[in-house]
Amino acid sequence: MEERVEKEYKIVMVGNELLTLGFKLAGVSESYNAADPKETESRMRELLSRSDVGIVIVSSSVRRQIRDRRLQDMMSESILPLVVEVPEPGESMAEEDTLRSLILRAIGIDITKMGK
Repeated sequence: MEERVEKEYKIVMVGNELLTLGFKLAGVSESYNAADPKETESRMRELLSRSDVGIVIVSSSVRRQIRDRRLQDMMSESILPLVVEVPEPGESMAEEDTLRSLILRAIGIDITKMGK
């Protein structure tokens, strides 16, 4: 009989001080303030290469700080860890589009084209 071993992954938040504090209080494993763009890019590279991270939550301002095109592509295409963008306080984001892109990336199915 095959024994199933499940690995636990961390959820990490990268954003402004208010968001990182809120996510830390909500139980996120690690959180990092993104003040300097170079430091933020370096942190994102490190998080994307770690085998213990399952989800990286980034604020929309962090996403805008990333100038390196290859890193932007890595963040968009990564499945493990999955990079999830959340809006800054007071900002709105098209939830449907965000969820659609996450599902498309994770399982390769465009949910808006199902049943057509």
